[in-house]
Amino acid sequence: MAISKKKSVTNRREFLAGAGTALSIGAIAGLTGCEYLADTSIVTIPANGRIKHNPSVCTGCGVCSLMCSLYHEKVVHISLSRSELVRDPFEAVYSINVCRQCLSPSCYQSCPKKDSALCIDQATGVKYINSDQCDGCGECILGCPLEPARVKLNPATKLAFKCDLCRGRGKGPICIEYCAQNALALAPGNGEV
Repeated sequence: MAISKKKSVTNRREFLAGAGTALSIGAIAGLTGCEYLADTSIVTIPANGRIKHNPSVCTGCGVCSLMCSLYHEKVVHISLSRSELVRDPFEAVYSINVCRQCLSPSCYQSCPKKDSALCIDQATGVKYINSDQCDGCGECILGCPLEPARVKLNPATKLAFKCDLCRGRGKGPICIEYCAQNALALAPGNGEV
């Protein structure tokens, strides 16, 4: 009886998460252009900031990943998101793999074109990839100490990409803005990895 009850809760939660994603995609599809991404307020990125995830309120809807790919790549596809939502459907537990913006970044040290392809924003400390200079060698991916690596290779362009906290976007990271559950937040760096 306990197994049946647990399965029922998991199925309901998964249904709600899927319904939320479907509604969000429908709303996005109904919009024209990118006017919904227009900046109207300014968010200050904390020095050496990073994205923090609260799994206790996350429903696993995936809107964060979809909005990330839409903002950066102009298409809605989870493989082009700079973060990766990890789902455990049996326990209804969700986590997110996203760049931790390391204080001493191994990806940056590994890049043969550091300061031109893989750069550090001097004002905020944000580590970002300049796609105009990246040649897709993959050294930054191999250099990332996290498993799985938080730097990815775009399957179409063959260039590296990673979370850059939506650097230059006045409203800050789009994943945080569109998270209906407030499961994501900007946090100051704490020296991890």
